[in-house]
Amino acid sequence: MSIFVPSMIGYLLGSMLPAYFLTRLILGIDIRSVGTFHAGTTNVFRVAGLWPAVVTAFYDTTKGILAVQISRAMGYLDWASYLSGLCAVVGHVYPFYLQFRGGKGAATTVGLLLFFLWHTWLKLPMKMLLPDLLILLSMVLTIFWISRKGDVVGIFVLPALEVVLWLRMGVKIWFAEVLIGILLYINLKNIVERKLIQFSGDVRKWRILIRPVSILLIFLGFNMGKNSFLLLTGIVLGIFFLMDVIRLMSRRVGSFFHEEMNFKLFKEVERKKISSMTLFLLGVLLTFLLFEKNIAVVSSCFLILGDLSAKVIGMSFGKKKFFEKTLEGSLAHLVVSIYMAYIAYIMNLMSFHEGFVGAVTATICEILPLSIDDNVSVPIFSALTMSLWKIL
Repeated sequence: MSIFVPSMIGYLLGSMLPAYFLTRLILGIDIRSVGTFHAGTTNVFRVAGLWPAVVTAFYDTTKGILAVQISRAMGYLDWASYLSGLCAVVGHVYPFYLQFRGGKGAATTVGLLLFFLWHTWLKLPMKMLLPDLLILLSMVLTIFWISRKGDVVGIFVLPALEVVLWLRMGVKIWFAEVLIGILLYINLKNIVERKLIQFSGDVRKWRILIRPVSILLIFLGFNMGKNSFLLLTGIVLGIFFLMDVIRLMSRRVGSFFHEEMNFKLFKEVERKKISSMTLFLLGVLLTFLLFEKNIAVVSSCFLILGDLSAKVIGMSFGKKKFFEKTLEGSLAHLVVSIYMAYIAYIMNLMSFHEGFVGAVTATICEILPLSIDDNVSVPIFSALTMSLWKIL
């Protein structure tokens, strides 16, 4: 069957924007020319009031679902019907009669995602579904309580949801992956436009943003033989350490890195000490050297994702000082680390209690002003705690 018909059904349903038509009818204005300049529910509520916003929200949320159901009723296969739903998002964002400038598509995408989850993930056995929901809900409530920003909640919870869905259902979630990708793009675009996340002080933005990439190193540690991984990590550590030694011993080299080089590789506070990049590699190397693979993998994830969450939330929303950190950043570290412990449990790497103890230990190490850098203390002490819990 041709996909043209379901695609057009979706596009035409999506391109009908009640936000535009209702404000034209009631106020005689183009909703895209006032407020946030978007044909969406929030802007309609601010400009035209409650009931036009309710109508807008209802149709925008359900039109993608309507496109899927109509396509199914016409006999199209699921993949073609889902494509019709995606075309509804395209129609919402690029309506042909408004010079292809409509809304952002978030409501339609959310509606489709909830529809998909209702028919797939939410049919799992309760003993699997309930803990999934509780873990994700704890993350939603914590991040929303801290930030009060839905877009910030989204960049934490959407990837977390995708990982859970993948582990539960595998390749069957391709449609959800596309929808989650769209929502993440919208969230990130809103965050950048509204400057919801701030990087302050002597922080190198690229070093924070690239931190999740280091998960690839842990992936190698999980899949490679221990000796091969230790050799690889040791070589990379040696390169970074040698760079630090030369930089610290030679004033000329140090001046080049800190003053002459346009791309700032090192933070100013690292002018006279070993960089956190070197200490991170040292922490990972020691953890994989001293502890069994599963424990080393999970404790390293506490370091990477927990520390990333603490920095992003702490800098942008941290208000209450907690030792040398912020309460908000530490809570983000804890909830993300507990989530990682739960993922380890789903993957049968360890018991949830074992991972939970490690997550709490990792957060405590991140909070306390220890003499040992937290790039080393977080993975080693959390791994040690998990190892002792396993023995006992």
